[in-house]
Amino acid sequence: MFDRYSKLIVVLTLVAIVLLAYSAHNIRFERGLETYLSKDSKTYIHYKLYTKNFKAYEKVFIFIKAEDVVRKDVFEYMLKLERELKEIDGVGDVVSPASIVYGMLGNIPNDRNELYRLAKDSGLIISPSFAMMIVSITTSEEEKLETIAKQIERIVEFLPKPAGLNVQMTGSVFLWYQIKKEMGKSLGIMTSASTLLMVLILFFTFRSVVRRLSFAFLPLLISVFSVIAVFGLMPILGIPMTELTHGALPILIGLSIDYAVQLQNRFEEERRKSDVLTSIKTAINKTGMAIFLALITSVLCFSSMAFCGVPGLSYFGFLLSLGLTIAFILTLTFLPSILYLFDSGGKWKKAELLESALSRIAEVSVRRRSLILAFVIMIVFAGAYCSQNIGMEIQHKKYAPQDLPAIILFKELERVAGGQSTFVVVLSDADGKIDEFVKFMEKRGFKCSVRSVGSQTAIYLSTKLEKYEDYKRAYDEIDGALRFFGFTDYYITGNPVLDMETGRLMIEGQMNITMISFGLIVILLLLIYRSIRKAIVPLIPIVTVIGLMNILMFLLRIKHTMMSITLNSIIIGLGVDYSIHIVERFFEELRKVDPAKAIKRTIERTGRAITISALTTAGGFFALMFSRFPIAKSAGFLSFSAIILCLIPSLTVVPAFLMITEKFKAARE
Repeated sequence: MFDRYSKLIVVLTLVAIVLLAYSAHNIRFERGLETYLSKDSKTYIHYKLYTKNFKAYEKVFIFIKAEDVVRKDVFEYMLKLERELKEIDGVGDVVSPASIVYGMLGNIPNDRNELYRLAKDSGLIISPSFAMMIVSITTSEEEKLETIAKQIERIVEFLPKPAGLNVQMTGSVFLWYQIKKEMGKSLGIMTSASTLLMVLILFFTFRSVVRRLSFAFLPLLISVFSVIAVFGLMPILGIPMTELTHGALPILIGLSIDYAVQLQNRFEEERRKSDVLTSIKTAINKTGMAIFLALITSVLCFSSMAFCGVPGLSYFGFLLSLGLTIAFILTLTFLPSILYLFDSGGKWKKAELLESALSRIAEVSVRRRSLILAFVIMIVFAGAYCSQNIGMEIQHKKYAPQDLPAIILFKELERVAGGQSTFVVVLSDADGKIDEFVKFMEKRGFKCSVRSVGSQTAIYLSTKLEKYEDYKRAYDEIDGALRFFGFTDYYITGNPVLDMETGRLMIEGQMNITMISFGLIVILLLLIYRSIRKAIVPLIPIVTVIGLMNILMFLLRIKHTMMSITLNSIIIGLGVDYSIHIVERFFEELRKVDPAKAIKRTIERTGRAITISALTTAGGFFALMFSRFPIAKSAGFLSFSAIILCLIPSLTVVPAFLMITEKFKAARE
């Protein structure tokens, strides 16, 4: 095939990549509820129903700061700004100290004392140097919200200000607007960092495998093409860029190198003995099944993210699966074509340091197998204990860079306004019991207010909350009180309920992802190998690494986030990947030599490719640490640690268990 169609394969691949690169310009961005909650969930439906019925859309907060804001020229500026803002499509009411005074008198008085007396009770004069305007938005459409943010920003920038006046803006509209811009910057930085890391890792490790330095970077070419293809397919498949999915692309740069490294490593090994075409065919025949199994296991694990109930994570898992599938196809078509067309011989180098280290690891794995077994058992139990004491970060605002202007100002707003978490109870059967309920809840420490629209009433209950357990306790208290007073037709919503639902999805999602991944992998391996031994051995290092990661998170006090709950599926997918390559090569070598020798050959030969694959994959995850998003930084550190920890058991625990099972097999015979 490759002797006849290599040029055609290369040309068609390049054309497809160019077209997909063009398509990538149409990627759309998505934020908020649609990222974290399914549109079928009750929490999502109730919140949307509340915002629609009570017109509880976004608000923009404009800070007016000066040495003294209680001045006629400052108040007149606020009135001008208010008039300009009301001209924006999608802006409703605009309230300011100036509009309140003007509504009372029909003008702005010159006397400062009178100005202060009239405006002080509005709650919008925070201090003599700090006033606030509140802009109500009348739409929830994402594109319109971004347009509104840009228009407000432009008006504030160009409307002439009194001397010494500083005007700042915050609110969720500006927060998302700034997050979106920051996502684009972070994505560029992470992708560049990931690519640079791949170049360095391949230069220092893979160049000893290949005969020509340029060939060392062929796996990176496969990786880059895979990522471009995923970028290009996102708008075609309707997959948005979100806070959760933007980290998938730099990760894929590291992940999708794996298959090409495995195939090319075997090609170079065979090329010492045969011509180009024979070496390609042997490499595909000998590694093709292991690569295919690695693909299937990874895709199954990443696809399990669809069962966590979080749309953004479903997209995340799908993009990883899609990227690996494309990398697999390119590895079996484009890479062999390039090797066939451009291989022209050359001298082999010996990776003395790496081979020496792997040889030593093989000896230790064989000799100390009982000690390794005892260590694995200890780690599993310690990890199970630590997993019960790992906290969760459920506040979405803390996933974004904390130095964004909108975040800083939002924190300032919380300080001056009290920083309360507000539950909203929407009632349809009040029956005069609302006053009693409000008095009861106020005695319980809640700040309460009531608003009615038509036949429905909304009760706002505010309190200070931080942890998931606090959210749940407050929710149960409110729900219990509603039942005590006999309310039946009601629902509870608000930001605390959204955050609480996020926490619930994180707890259940992590369990679902882990159990489904494990179950699917066990079933797959049993069906393929028809051997309990071959199916179970690749899973042993996974259990070890999950235990180690639980211990690491517990000791470093790292909280789970929406991205970190996918860690177990990544560990299972990649841990099985490395283990499968070891198991497949071991049984291939076992047909020729005794078990100890087979282990040594496996670790020295396949272990080299696995080490390079793990380092490049870890580099892709490490690139997330260059992001300014805390959620990505945390996931990057944890995933980087997990990949390195997956490599170590693959080279030690798997060989040790293979030797133990060989001993049992020999004893039975």
